[in-house]
Amino acid sequence: MLSRAFARAVPRTASRITTTALRPAFTSSLRSQISRRTPRIAAFSTSPWRKDEHAQHLAAKIDGEINIEISESEAQAGSDENVKRFQDDNPWWTIQDTLGEQDVYFKRDFEDEKITVHFSIADFDNQYEESPDVDSALGDEYGDMEDGQSGDANTKGSINQGRRGDQNLKVAPEDSISPDDREELADEEDQPQPFPVTVSVLVQRQNKGALKFILVAQDGDFEVVQMQQLPKDLKSQNINELIRNTPEHLYLGPPFQQLDEEVQGIVESYLNARGVTEYLAQVIPDYIDVKEQKEYLGWLNRVKEFVE
Repeated sequence: MLSRAFARAVPRTASRITTTALRPAFTSSLRSQISRRTPRIAAFSTSPWRKDEHAQHLAAKIDGEINIEISESEAQAGSDENVKRFQDDNPWWTIQDTLGEQDVYFKRDFEDEKITVHFSIADFDNQYEESPDVDSALGDEYGDMEDGQSGDANTKGSINQGRRGDQNLKVAPEDSISPDDREELADEEDQPQPFPVTVSVLVQRQNKGALKFILVAQDGDFEVVQMQQLPKDLKSQNINELIRNTPEHLYLGPPFQQLDEEVQGIVESYLNARGVTEYLAQVIPDYIDVKEQKEYLGWLNRVKEFVE
């Protein structure tokens, strides 16, 4: 009986002794293996000195641009004043201008009609597109001068002069302008130049459809390009969408200049009576100038906020 009890007790005792003795070494070995096998995760920090240098540089550069644009906005007070004066003089126009969007709508009622005028600040950027004809003409002019120059024609004092075939010097056009006139021309070049703006006018009558006019506002006046008639059953739930886009399947009518001259004059008077006047043609470029500056500043701030 004792031997059986001893036989059962000895293995348990030996097991306890072995486990107790080996536990610290085993635990230490296991921790070491886990430490070696566990992948190390890179430590990320949001502290300023650990941020992306490129993002910091971009944010700083944009901040500088914002300061420049703010100072230039103060110099554009003239355009802003013109817009405010127009609104005071024409309170019947309601202006729909959503921040962050490039489309602008002037809306009003006229008798039983609803008048909507649409334009976009996208035309502001189009003024910077260079004309190929101008570039070509300049290239031809300078090319002719270079062909006529002798080997010594580019020395100091003869930069703008070249030799003709008869050895007589020809003078560049700018050299024939007096210094005073040059200053006046330089001042004119510094002034903002007028740019053409595409303007759409929608005249709606209940149960009669609409007339849509495509105009160009330039130099303080409107030029009618096309007059379209939109049927009353034309499916469109959004007036703004209707004035921006015309279904391709519709007959748009002939070019306006092909109409009888008397008809053209009456159409212009028709638009003038509805507030599409020279005054509106003058203020639209100013409105674009003001809005484009605001949108550009907003865009710069949003980009800066994103990269910071």
